[in-house]
Amino acid sequence: VYQLLGEAGTYYGVRFGKTIPWVTEFPFGVISDPQYVGSIMSLLGCLSWVPFQYILLWIIGYVFMMRVESNEDQSTRAKPLN
Repeated sequence: VYQLLGEAGTYYGVRFGKTIPWVTEFPFGVISDPQYVGSIMSLLGCLSWVPFQYILLWIIGYVFMMRVESNEDQSTRAKPLN
């Protein structure tokens, strides 16, 4: 993620006025919301150590944020490079 997006892209720099290009390389062009999907998969990997209800609540939070970000104002998102 850091290699493709850089620090500003990884930490929502576009919301603070940074110019971030839209990335379409793997995994961003293949998986919708790859950072959230990776986080959810990591949480599922912790099921043998962490009680299920905590993992489930955390996953619900990620799914909620994926939904919120898919409905956000397009002017606050990164712009494709032309």
